[in-house]
Amino acid sequence: MFAGWDSEIPALSADQQIEALKRIIESVQGFALWVTLALAIVLIAVALVIRFRFPAKMRGYAAVATGIVVGYAVTLISVVLYMQISRMSLKGELDTNFWLWVGLFAYTLVAAIVCALVKLFKPNAFRYVFWAALALFIAYAVVILCLFPTGEGYEPKNKTLYIILTVVLVAAIVVLSVLFDRNKGGASETKQLAYAGVCTATAFALSYVKFFSLPMGGSVTLVSMLPIMLYAYMFGAKRGVLVGVIYGLLQCIQSPQIYEPLQVMLDYPIAFGALGLAGIFKGMKGLKGNMLLEFVLGMIVACVGRYVSHVLSGYFVFYSWSIWEGKEFLYSLAYNSFIFVDLALDALVGCALLSSAAMRRQISSVNPTLSKEESTSDNG
Repeated sequence: MFAGWDSEIPALSADQQIEALKRIIESVQGFALWVTLALAIVLIAVALVIRFRFPAKMRGYAAVATGIVVGYAVTLISVVLYMQISRMSLKGELDTNFWLWVGLFAYTLVAAIVCALVKLFKPNAFRYVFWAALALFIAYAVVILCLFPTGEGYEPKNKTLYIILTVVLVAAIVVLSVLFDRNKGGASETKQLAYAGVCTATAFALSYVKFFSLPMGGSVTLVSMLPIMLYAYMFGAKRGVLVGVIYGLLQCIQSPQIYEPLQVMLDYPIAFGALGLAGIFKGMKGLKGNMLLEFVLGMIVACVGRYVSHVLSGYFVFYSWSIWEGKEFLYSLAYNSFIFVDLALDALVGCALLSSAAMRRQISSVNPTLSKEESTSDNG
């Protein structure tokens, strides 16, 4: 019965280890879906009890709940990201190009924190530090775009039009975020930075919780876009776009699909940066302060921006993946429509949250609107 119990177990080959890690990651993600749903139900149920039985303790509970959510998010991120990076290492995907994108993410994160701290402690120097940080970011991105090799079979079709449309999309995101970034509110830089960290960590953790994944990239997740869009609504489109860009670079590290320089920009920082447009309708006069309508319209514009970004990379770079010969553009439109399934889930949960008057008051109190006098004084 126990014959050979002490015999040496043969080591798994590299391919077997890769496949084993893939199955483990999928199992963890499937388990995380149910754990996340259970955690959300418990937190909401406790919140309702406290709200109606012990309203004075609601603020303290909100702090505890936030700590639980962040702790859970960091734990899930750490476990899954470690396994994914281990799998990428076995596949030989941790090359120079990968680390260049990691460096861009690290620089963007550090630059954002430095700019926030400078604005907090040395506001007079903020403008110079910001423009210097932005110039370095652009220089770093240009270096990557120039040095980054294009994968075999992924040379963009009609490269001139590809570049022009990408520039137009980026310009549209920037212009909308600047023009419609209204009253900045009275939240401190420290508070904005803290919320940015919480929302990014929560979104990143939720991106691991998937209902299904598409065969060639993309997935429908458990409202992973919602925290970024909610941040954009609370703190403005410009800050929302910046946090979306950082989140997009983090997504590139999580599950990189790196075939062509501009494609990486479109599928990650540009696509997720567009989520910051969720804040462009806040305070619009024609909507008469209807928070639910403001947020839903912003979500639609944000997701359309992300959709356009993915469609561009899908048509110009991944045309060889199309199963509809001669109809690559239609295929890219159809394939990337999974984003609207994600949008439907986000809108459903977002509407459920904002249907509560208490939640609307809570969101408004995070970054209270400044009066005209205060706003003028702050800008001066």
